[in-house]
Amino acid sequence: MERRVAIVGAGICGLLACKYVLQIGFHPIVFEVEDGIGGLWRHTIESTNLQNNKQYYRFSDFPWHSSVQDEYPSNQQVLDYLNSYAENFNIIPCIRFNSRVIHIDYVGVSNEEMESWELWSGNSRPFGSKGTWHITVQDTNNFSTEVHKAEFVILCLGKYSGFPNIPEFPPGQGPEVFKGRVMHSMEYSALDNETAAELIKGKRITIVGSQKSAV
Repeated sequence: MERRVAIVGAGICGLLACKYVLQIGFHPIVFEVEDGIGGLWRHTIESTNLQNNKQYYRFSDFPWHSSVQDEYPSNQQVLDYLNSYAENFNIIPCIRFNSRVIHIDYVGVSNEEMESWELWSGNSRPFGSKGTWHITVQDTNNFSTEVHKAEFVILCLGKYSGFPNIPEFPPGQGPEVFKGRVMHSMEYSALDNETAAELIKGKRITIVGSQKSAV
């Protein structure tokens, strides 16, 4: 059996998944909606630095380059590090960039049979079933679609994959009563550096929250 593995996302988790799938001799293909790797690190403004000491934010089998002297590297240094990792382990040729996964279906096994399984494939083996995954992928440049087949799928979409967490407010007590501009950190990080700097220039800014995006 050809053991094809489809991986959705080329952020840090997707790169790791692809590296280990290659290492054990399977055939990975990574679908990445952007035109480069890095996930959220491709959407940070130039003032962003790593929030953790670099010694605690690294691949166990790939150290930071000696030229990176800062304990808290910049966003570009993080991206360079991820690209170096991908190149070192020959991951780039496995990636299909500008490829949006729009549908995934499991074909070859009835829903009734799958519902009877207590373990995946009925025996807990990842490649033990006679079914295959059909992954419909859209080219983000020309919007054409094609269907890829794989025996296994790994979703590496990330915790913050394009879905902002916006709280619900009682009527009359939310952003609509504020006379200034209200935006989610994901919207702000999507701005180019010049626009982001101009937006906050000379303004008083209130940040709601204290997690990493707030930092």
